[in-house]
Amino acid sequence: MLEDFTVRHHVIALTALCLLWSSAEAGEYKYPYRDPYLATVTTAILNADGLNPGLKREVVHVPVLPDRNQLPTLEGRGELSVALYRQPHAAPLMFILSGIGSNPYFGAATYFARLFHDKGFHVVILPSPMSWNFGLAASRSGVPGNVPEDARDLYDAMQETLRVLKGRYGVGITGIDFMGVSLGALEGAYLSVLDAKERKIGIDKYLLANPPPDLTYALKKLDDMDALQNTFGRSKSEAIMAKALAIVEPFTEDRQYGPAVFDKLVKKFSVFTTEEIQFLIAEYLQTVLPELVYVTEVIQEPQLREATKAQARRRIRDAKHVTFMEYSEKIGVPTWRVEAGEPKADLETFTTRGSLAPILAQLRDNPRVYIVHNVDDFLADPKSIEELKEVMGDRMMLYPSGGHLGNLWYPETTNYVLGLFRAAQ
Repeated sequence: MLEDFTVRHHVIALTALCLLWSSAEAGEYKYPYRDPYLATVTTAILNADGLNPGLKREVVHVPVLPDRNQLPTLEGRGELSVALYRQPHAAPLMFILSGIGSNPYFGAATYFARLFHDKGFHVVILPSPMSWNFGLAASRSGVPGNVPEDARDLYDAMQETLRVLKGRYGVGITGIDFMGVSLGALEGAYLSVLDAKERKIGIDKYLLANPPPDLTYALKKLDDMDALQNTFGRSKSEAIMAKALAIVEPFTEDRQYGPAVFDKLVKKFSVFTTEEIQFLIAEYLQTVLPELVYVTEVIQEPQLREATKAQARRRIRDAKHVTFMEYSEKIGVPTWRVEAGEPKADLETFTTRGSLAPILAQLRDNPRVYIVHNVDDFLADPKSIEELKEVMGDRMMLYPSGGHLGNLWYPETTNYVLGLFRAAQ
């Protein structure tokens, strides 16, 4: 009975969403992949390296928290590492915030870095707050995951980054824009609320790609997908991952994009079952957690700081099977509870506070904020997407297919994203 109700609820929500599509009507949008999980897999090969011989990337180290550079086993790693693609002249700067599982040097963020650099922007890619580098270098609590607090830490880190770029690197900046991807888009939504109030940066425009409207829903979905390894067993799970890696590696080495390339990739992944692809997606996203867990332990538990390199590696290995929900509940909530002064707070309270619902009014009233999303994004409850579209109106482009970020490379989507920002050349 409950399952029947859930199915009816999703059908009703999806039907309502069909009425809300902007210019991306199902008959007009020619994105070729209707399976949202296969669509999502296409992002696995996105990377800017090698696509433009004239595109030079610099690694910039930004000191944010002065007491984080001398922690045992982490000495000299306490500065925030960002990727800079600069113009030879003054230009607007595009901040791009990676999602979970990505980093400033690989993934969809680097793909768009090239596109925006070609458009005349300086580009800075920031690491996800849910990464060991951000947790060590920029998270005041040392336990990222509370989205509003992460946005505050991100806001401070961006200000420090701007100071370093202007002072140490002499980068001339004529304006500032922002693009957030996945969880980076959700954090960017909270960033927009901060900057609208404080204007310490003065961001001109935000593009938020596939933000999870309901963080609780997204985390539970990811954990359910990752739990499929219990059904497969260890041997089969490892075989699935090895097979997927063998498929992806040649594509990332070739660094070629186009309809034929993505068709070939999707065809190769079509041999996996839906459950196997779900497991692969979740496993990829959760690869960030072991090192992040280790960093939180070093920061939060001084008695664990004195460790040999072998002991540190073992503790990272022991954290390999921590899930997002376990991280949030067992590591994050106790820390957030102390900071917020609310001893009765629980996991759902904090994930709810880190969702879009508490700031929908601010997003609606901020003409600088734009959203691009997909109806079939499996990390978003259809009802939440429907409510978000009703709030954002014409400032939200809703596509009928693409899964989670799986259509960012598609020319129609890419042209929409780039078209939101004025040409810098």
